[in-house]
Amino acid sequence: MRKKRGRGKYKRFGSFRNGRNYEDPAYASFRKAVRKRDGNKCLFPGCGSKSRLEVHHIKKWSSHPSMRYDTCNGITLCKECHKRTQGNEEIYEQLFFKVLEWEALSRLKKKEDE
Repeated sequence: MRKKRGRGKYKRFGSFRNGRNYEDPAYASFRKAVRKRDGNKCLFPGCGSKSRLEVHHIKKWSSHPSMRYDTCNGITLCKECHKRTQGNEEIYEQLFFKVLEWEALSRLKKKEDE
């Protein structure tokens, strides 16, 4: 018999991991909005993967509670790139804000060209 994939042990108590409720509508809405804004692709420079995507908080979830659901504080990364940033969030913080700035300018330019 094939093992079911999905929430597993978290289903009984909701999806609480790392102090976050992944089923919270506000958190789900935040993640969905960030992924949509980022074109459902990893924005780590040089990657662009469209699989195994996660939303990364640029300023840490634990240190900046007021920014937890602010889409300006989120960026879409694939699982591999997200792992690369863990433990080094401060090093990537300015880079990710710059990437979001470049992406916003690119979207504006694209609108102008239409």
